[in-house]
Amino acid sequence: NDLPVNIHVPGSVLVAQGLKAQDYLYHMQMSPVRARYFTRMLYEFHLAIARALADSLDLQGVDRMVVLGGGSGVMSFALLRTYPQLTSIVFDLPNVCAAGREIASENAMEDRITYHEGDFIRDELPQRLDLVLNCDVGPYTEAMFQKIHSALNPGGRLVIVDKFAPAKDSAHPTRLHWAFLGSLENPTRTGTTTPEVENLLTQTGFEILSSGTLPSAESQRWSSGWVKIETRKK
Repeated sequence: NDLPVNIHVPGSVLVAQGLKAQDYLYHMQMSPVRARYFTRMLYEFHLAIARALADSLDLQGVDRMVVLGGGSGVMSFALLRTYPQLTSIVFDLPNVCAAGREIASENAMEDRITYHEGDFIRDELPQRLDLVLNCDVGPYTEAMFQKIHSALNPGGRLVIVDKFAPAKDSAHPTRLHWAFLGSLENPTRTGTTTPEVENLLTQTGFEILSSGTLPSAESQRWSSGWVKIETRKK
């Protein structure tokens, strides 16, 4: 009832109504139970895209990787099963890591994956990495890409998987809900496009190796539209 009255107000509609935006990080940090449920939900949600990613990457010669915001470790599991020489570090919040360790044990992966507790945006990344994977997380900023660039070995790779906006003034069809909620908090917010991310990667010292949409099963339309950008540190 209040939204039509306040939506014309410049700035945040939430502030105009005396409300606060939902803070994912806050809820994951404060509630172990919520973090556990959310992490297991994303584990199920990302199973199909994890298999598609493992089928599309050649990781021969890659020994050590980190997955930023890797949650349950679902992306790591698929890659670890395909490449026996590979080990993975999942960098995520403490409550999320606790849930991830449970899932890793259920998948008999606890010997090949470790969970690094922290906020990868603020905290220092592990160093001497062969690969950094950023899947469905962000942020796509110059500062973040420079941070990743410094953590990689010479010739190391950064792989990004996400659903990018078809244009700055629109959102991916499966992300309309989140785009709408984001616009209530910040009406000047725009969608992040694939060319935008690629340009920023090039400017921060990465070479684009490939860019395209990962295949998905027709019966799983929710798993379609994922773009993979594979890059190498110059």
